[in-house]
Amino acid sequence: MKTSQKKLFVLISILFLLVSLTQPCYSVEGTGKDTVGAIGLIAFLLGWLNFNLIGIVWLANPLLLLSMIFLFKKEKFALITSGLALLFSFCFFLVDRIIINEGGTTGKIDHVLVGYWLWLSSIFVIFICSLVTRVYRKK
Repeated sequence: MKTSQKKLFVLISILFLLVSLTQPCYSVEGTGKDTVGAIGLIAFLLGWLNFNLIGIVWLANPLLLLSMIFLFKKEKFALITSGLALLFSFCFFLVDRIIINEGGTTGKIDHVLVGYWLWLSSIFVIFICSLVTRVYRKK
């Protein structure tokens, strides 16, 4: 895959990521769609503070950024890091409760919203680009 094509994939991924930061990611039972922490930017900045499965899900963010960098020099590592990021991002479906305020109160996740799907799309775009790059490299 040409460098210009990789740049296009990275640009698309970054656009998905940036838009996801402005959108609600999930809703919590009984609190509606405007739950604290449900906006992508808050989840992106503070997700690592959770010391349970959601903290592991957050690790998809640095792995995504590493994948974007590795895509241009170390394609094998780009495939590995983007694959791990994709795996970690799907782990969000294993999370049933999430912290909803600074007091540590948790709530049951009702729905996964557009912010999550855009974030997942961002990771998926880089994974597909890495996969295609590796397949064409081997041929």
